[in-house]
Amino acid sequence: MEPVRISGPQRFQIRGDPMSIDEQSFAAALVDVRHAYRLLADYQRRCLDMLTLIGQQFPETEFYNWKPGDLTAVPIARTDPRDYWGWNFLPLYRSSLLLVPRDAGGSLPGIGDWLVEVRIVTDTGWEMQDRRIEPDPSRFVSVETADSTLSLMVFKCVDEVPEGQNWFHHVWGNASWPEDIEDQDEDGLITMEEGVLAASQLDVPLAQMTSKEAVIAFCARAKRLISRKLEITFAEP
Repeated sequence: MEPVRISGPQRFQIRGDPMSIDEQSFAAALVDVRHAYRLLADYQRRCLDMLTLIGQQFPETEFYNWKPGDLTAVPIARTDPRDYWGWNFLPLYRSSLLLVPRDAGGSLPGIGDWLVEVRIVTDTGWEMQDRRIEPDPSRFVSVETADSTLSLMVFKCVDEVPEGQNWFHHVWGNASWPEDIEDQDEDGLITMEEGVLAASQLDVPLAQMTSKEAVIAFCARAKRLISRKLEITFAEP
């Protein structure tokens, strides 16, 4: 079968045998791949630097955990990578960084304890219709139609948590995102109450985070709005 000659990532969408492609097309596709990997490395470095800066705006917190949005993390050394999806090797495509106050309950929350989630969604066009089937990016909405977003969320325990339950696996890990429960208010803040939690979320297009000053200003706005809504006093950086 002849390959479909389309520039960019779709060069790899082949009719018939998925391993069949002529050498010229494959060589051209690999040029795209090399460009993409170098661009991706720069983008992910910028994301990590941004996450570091955001963490500095919450000086009372420390790193707790992180999680790729809808996937498991990169397979560890003793697992066979061939058993995983290609998406498992792109964990920063959609990921959350979790921070908790140093002087609170740590991984075991109590009433009044809170957790910060910083979420990067590189591509809102992501679509997982069936968790048994690897998502096909050729079927996503166009990259021009999709967006890239940064979300800052704070989850606060407002009721007793059963003994032994921790943030990652039981409390935050079983919670909804505010955006899935409620709509934005006039300030763009989304607030929900669910189970033992109250939570607030503020989103911003990633394209607006063009400088340190822009990131700091977004964090300051989020902290001000969330502090008022959840009755939390955040430390100044």
